[in-house]
Amino acid sequence: MKSSLLLVFLLLGVAICSYDYAHHQTGHQLTVSLKDETDKVWVIFVEANSEGNDKIRIKNRDVKSQVKNNLYNEDVYYTELDLTEDEDKKTYKEFTDLTNLNVDMLKDGPTVVVVYDTKGYWIHGAGIPQETIDILHAFIMQKNEKDNKNQPINIGGPVNHPSSFQSFGGGFSYR
Repeated sequence: MKSSLLLVFLLLGVAICSYDYAHHQTGHQLTVSLKDETDKVWVIFVEANSEGNDKIRIKNRDVKSQVKNNLYNEDVYYTELDLTEDEDKKTYKEFTDLTNLNVDMLKDGPTVVVVYDTKGYWIHGAGIPQETIDILHAFIMQKNEKDNKNQPINIGGPVNHPSSFQSFGGGFSYR
């Protein structure tokens, strides 16, 4: 009797627990989460902190802090990737291929990938924090319109925000 009661509670606990999509071990897991959770807005901070390059480490840390501060109170999934090691680059190759992310750009600084409803953008260069929040708000507007049964708006093309003409980004869709 006790063992069957314990089994029922264990099964109930497993059924109630939800999967944390923001914690992943491979690019495949992250890619599956992006494809399965299309109703969620994702922000993925990607960096490479090579040994001996303190300038890039400081830049990555500062940009990450600004991005995270901008995401406070936003309804998004946030996760980070450190692609410093070649093994990590291989592990997350499926993700970088899906998003058309060139990992060589990480030598110059971080890249932020924003994804919603099988559409996404990566942002690299100056102005990352502001462009991230601009794209994020556009995606949240799409999500709210979709939730209200309206037609979603379409954001196409590379990201060019007037606050930063030095930044560049790329769009992708995996539908």
